[in-house]
Amino acid sequence: MRDKEGKQDYRFIPEPNLPPLVIYDSASLPANADPQQVINIDRIREQIPELPSVTREKLVQQYGMLPEHSLTLLNEVGLLEFFQNVIKETRAEPKKVTSWVLNTFLGFLKQENLAVSESPVTPSALAELLNLLDRKAISSAAAKQVFEELWRNEGKTPAQIVSEKQLELMQDREALEQLCHAVMEEHPQVVMDMKKGNPRAINKLIGLVRKATLNRADPTVIKETLEKQLSPRDVSRPSA
Repeated sequence: MRDKEGKQDYRFIPEPNLPPLVIYDSASLPANADPQQVINIDRIREQIPELPSVTREKLVQQYGMLPEHSLTLLNEVGLLEFFQNVIKETRAEPKKVTSWVLNTFLGFLKQENLAVSESPVTPSALAELLNLLDRKAISSAAAKQVFEELWRNEGKTPAQIVSEKQLELMQDREALEQLCHAVMEEHPQVVMDMKKGNPRAINKLIGLVRKATLNRADPTVIKETLEKQLSPRDVSRPSA
């Protein structure tokens, strides 16, 4: 019942069937050494996969993402590869890609309890959608609608969905000006609030115009159009 105290207590004996193991690095490796008889630790280092901490640091430096975002990309199996494939195929900024992958894409996966490999949305499809958003062919709201359609209908491209649902941003400025004018006439009190310097009034008008255009108008363009139609002399500036 006594404790074992030394190697003699374990009855260690040499194993005659195992050859001696000699460890070297590239600098100390003998020229005539048998590769089967020695271990080159430098070669082993080259074969070891990149450590997660190193990968996270590279993601933060290369794409400007937050450390916690890099951690999420590595913790979900296959998510980092998905993200990198989207990056390769899109012109969108890395921060926007990160937001869509971690918020929208990962959120849908969690809702359906799916793995990344089971996703109905491919990296190419998401990259195409982000390209449409990047060149302002669709609005952010329309992009989310397109993503939902991609999730439900495998086989359709984002461009096909945009065309079928008529989700393209309005390019006709004259038609947008007419809509803005009609909305302002229907809501005179909101217009008066805007003229008095109420910052919430302009946001309400923008929302009403977007609703009238089925979210097919760029909010920035709507704001410019509304402000253009209001006489600057009538809009009072709030005192500093």
